[in-house]
Amino acid sequence: MPEHIVSHSLRVAQVGVFISSYLKMSGEDLDIGLVEAGGLLHDITKMDSINTGENHALSAFRLFQILGYNEVADIVRQHVRLDQDIRYDSHINEALIVNYADKRVKHCTIVTLSERFEDLLIRYGTTPERREMIRRLYDEVTEIEFNIFKKLDIGFTSLNDLNVFEPAAIVRPEDIHK
Repeated sequence: MPEHIVSHSLRVAQVGVFISSYLKMSGEDLDIGLVEAGGLLHDITKMDSINTGENHALSAFRLFQILGYNEVADIVRQHVRLDQDIRYDSHINEALIVNYADKRVKHCTIVTLSERFEDLLIRYGTTPERREMIRRLYDEVTEIEFNIFKKLDIGFTSLNDLNVFEPAAIVRPEDIHK
């Protein structure tokens, strides 16, 4: 796997673990290890998919199903688009956290949703239909962000503080807010 995908995946896992740790402290029932695994592995088939044109979320899903890691398979399948409609179901689960964490990481830097989606429009908005899909996804992820952070005593910009740490560092809430 290329280094830039490794760095991105490490940062996504770091963001996911950080958010999950805060959510657990506020009473949410989450498997932090599953969030970490999903963050680390969500783009495992990305390079192959670039070469084949295959959907990398689905190819990773199939890989982990074959290996018997069904929970991880389900998370990596949903890292681009969630199954749940967050307008009607605001339940926070591991797949939602990995999906959101991935949307906050541009390459290996944590950025705002607006910055990340500007980048996605430039890189992937090659047709009017794709641009519209990206804009709709931005609205959905903005709602996810609201649903996550309304449960926490920190703002969404607090995630940017993680940029001072290496992507591979395990950072807990107490490491930043002492």
